[in-house]
Amino acid sequence: MSESPLKQTPEIVLVTPVWNDSRRLGRFGPELARALAASGLPLCWIVSDDGSSVEEQVKLETLVEQFRAIFPKTELVLSEQRSRKGAAIYRAWDQCATADWLAFVDGDGAISASVIVGLIKSAIAEDDPACTIAIRAHSVESPVRRQVIRSLAPRVFSFLVRTLVGLKCLDTQCGAKVVPGSAYREVRKHLKEYGYVFDVELLMALGRNKVQLKQRAIPWVEVPGGKVDLFTDGFRMVMGLLRIRRRLKAGLY
Repeated sequence: MSESPLKQTPEIVLVTPVWNDSRRLGRFGPELARALAASGLPLCWIVSDDGSSVEEQVKLETLVEQFRAIFPKTELVLSEQRSRKGAAIYRAWDQCATADWLAFVDGDGAISASVIVGLIKSAIAEDDPACTIAIRAHSVESPVRRQVIRSLAPRVFSFLVRTLVGLKCLDTQCGAKVVPGSAYREVRKHLKEYGYVFDVELLMALGRNKVQLKQRAIPWVEVPGGKVDLFTDGFRMVMGLLRIRRRLKAGLY
């Protein structure tokens, strides 16, 4: 798939960002393709590469062909350079200039295929278009399974998000969100963060543009092989929050 806009933009676009992680996508992808095929949704699924190695991109092309055999409306966007997760998502969303709904889900399988389909269906069923945010809030209905130390990190980060930028969201970093397409296009020019805090900036920009933010607890299971380092990436995320705070104080949102 080229960098040009889709010839026929579907009503719903679901993006899965990938960076050198074909193995986990290979496990999760068939499940998601089957769920999308059975969903009846007018949807296109885009696997958006974030500058993976040539070897990994070849694997992605093979995987997407396999997914397309199950769910024909599957596309692949390749990038020569890494520009971080947010950029990979925005790159695909930007190609879909008239889509009614834009969504993303991480490719590791921490969020099951049935859950992301249910999240999209609940979002588009709302009378007033809102941004639907998946959150990891442990309960009998939405169990969360992860290492103890990693379960503390989202709580600390949520506290920093509330303190530094004033965004009251229980979990900005969960890997699934559904956004009204028109709302995204209204704020796109303000979005400058493409790393791990892109979610924070996106939600804050939408909220300041009077878009309702609805949080929905979902089941979530930690999948081995993640690339996030609690210390190195944690520092980068704090720096990203400070950049967002400066823009917020300057009235740029």
